[in-house]
Amino acid sequence: MHESISLKIPSDLKFMRIVEDLIRDTCDTLPLTPEDIMAIIESARELIENAVIHAYKDSPGYIQISLHPFKTGLRIDVHDWGLPMSLKKHISVPIKEDASEGFNRVYGLMDLFEYQNLGKDGKKFVIIKYASHPLHEEEAPHKALPALSERKREKRVEEDNIPVAIREFQEGDEEGIARLVFKNYGYSYIKDLFYYPHKVFESHGKKFYSIIAQREERIIGHFALVLVPESTVAEIGVAVVDPEFQGRGIMNKMLKLILKKARDIHLDAVFGEAIMFHIYSQKANLSHGFSEAGLMLGKVPVDTTIVNNKLAKKCKRGAVLVGYYFFNKMTKKLFLPNIYKKQIKRIYKNADVPFVKAKVGNEEILEHVFLSYTFDPPTNIAKIRVDRYGKDFKQKFIILLNQLKAKHCDMIYADISLEMIPQIDTVVKFMNKRGFFYSGVMFFYHERGDYLRLQLKHSDKIGSRNYVCYSDFCKKLSRFIQKDEQRVKKH
Repeated sequence: MHESISLKIPSDLKFMRIVEDLIRDTCDTLPLTPEDIMAIIESARELIENAVIHAYKDSPGYIQISLHPFKTGLRIDVHDWGLPMSLKKHISVPIKEDASEGFNRVYGLMDLFEYQNLGKDGKKFVIIKYASHPLHEEEAPHKALPALSERKREKRVEEDNIPVAIREFQEGDEEGIARLVFKNYGYSYIKDLFYYPHKVFESHGKKFYSIIAQREERIIGHFALVLVPESTVAEIGVAVVDPEFQGRGIMNKMLKLILKKARDIHLDAVFGEAIMFHIYSQKANLSHGFSEAGLMLGKVPVDTTIVNNKLAKKCKRGAVLVGYYFFNKMTKKLFLPNIYKKQIKRIYKNADVPFVKAKVGNEEILEHVFLSYTFDPPTNIAKIRVDRYGKDFKQKFIILLNQLKAKHCDMIYADISLEMIPQIDTVVKFMNKRGFFYSGVMFFYHERGDYLRLQLKHSDKIGSRNYVCYSDFCKKLSRFIQKDEQRVKKH
């Protein structure tokens, strides 16, 4: 029974000698020929070179080499946490039967060669070599392949006048998108689907639509239109530009095409959740006609990082500013809770969205309520949806809330229908007593309905100072939320 051996090295080819010695020592205990051992070493070198040159192209990192000897051979895993890679790049080789470098070489030398995308945990290559048997030796054995010299990094000198194409997603873009997200956020981005190139390809047109910025053959920008289930709105997000090309107006050009795409697929509105670690996204949304509608504390996980941003390193969950861009401004009949009536009116006025106040009569209290919730484990956030008030509302809401608290959610948001609940004052007062305070208005959010959003902190890691406001409206909204949180605490 052989034991597994693991070695973690910096992304520097000078450490290859250590790996070679480890492989040779391990192979001494196995029925492998000198040719088998050389093939394993050369294949491991190719994979480590690939990680150093491509995965850690712009920044240093670590590579883990795990050896798993077994009775008739050796398996080696090469694991890195660098730039993502598309599965297609692996399955498209061997490209040429006589190719002698890169993945083609590994295919020729190994009995098994697999690639595994591990999402936020990076990627792993697996190779296996079975011991050669004298009876199975080929008449014409493989010729010894010369060792590859270390490749020098080539950096193309690009002129500023090379045009940038802004276009819709095409097959083959998925790897470039994953690499851009990684380059801006490492493995901390909240929407982890975008670390899996194959999932990006499979989900496009179903869960989201992407806009790409391309310069020559290189993808340097990405913007997505993320569809909200059972809704006629979508979130604009996953907006990233290669740090090398930031500050050149690429984001604004992509946003214009995103808005055109949203109009083409007949959405009522789009909204953006601007991460409030910095003001750029807030400023950009306002410049394109977005109206601020809500501020959600704790929406951004603690481990989210942004290149060269100090506020993103405060070890507290960050906030997002919700802004809407409308294609349809239909007049709604709203039931307005007294405690938030003035603030809600400010939101509608700021967005220039018409509404009329629904009349409250002696409506019969229904027998049953309509409550539902969603829970997202990766972000540790839950959302409660309240569409109907009934006789058993308080009891059922407490049961549901306790279930979510038992999951140790960091934040719980509650969406209360402004159009379907005449007893909205009763609902809001009850929820205030349970710690929920104001967040904002979500237009068209559930089945074209408008909702009042409240929020509840359920963690001591919710930041209250690690965000900034760009506009005066945002500053006033922030002050209102802070005061409302203090008011609710006194209940």
